[in-house]
Amino acid sequence: MADRAPLLRTGVLLPLFFLIVTTVYLAAAFDIRSQFAGAGEMSPRSVPILMACLMYVALAVVFIAEFRSPTQDGPVRELLRPLLVIVATAGYIALFRPLGYWLATLVFTSALFAIFHFQLRRPLIFAFYAIAVTALFYGLFAGIFGVRLPTLTAGVF
Repeated sequence: MADRAPLLRTGVLLPLFFLIVTTVYLAAAFDIRSQFAGAGEMSPRSVPILMACLMYVALAVVFIAEFRSPTQDGPVRELLRPLLVIVATAGYIALFRPLGYWLATLVFTSALFAIFHFQLRRPLIFAFYAIAVTALFYGLFAGIFGVRLPTLTAGVF
């Protein structure tokens, strides 16, 4: 039996926090206006709304999985992954400008995969997914949004 009630464990509380943040994010996305996009056209608010909807789907999957298999871990072990994610995110923020987008994001993605034990026994698949995620987000931000992302040489020189 778990040492806490099913609703008061990190596997539920952390996704619940993300649900609240996503809802606030979605509400803010509806306030974004564009001078040039007409009704029904892609506008600056289209991608944030899409991302929020995808986040809702992902959170639904997490909630279903969490309630299907209750945790047997104690409270300290249960907090380890969220704490590691926070540390990895802080490291990513600190290294983003000096290392540039590609290297910092690849290291961050790999760290997250390792924290959640994703494809650890298959290093080629692990590397493929880490590179694919990094490239996907580069395409999203640099290609679609036109954001200039830092490079390794920009941080060195």
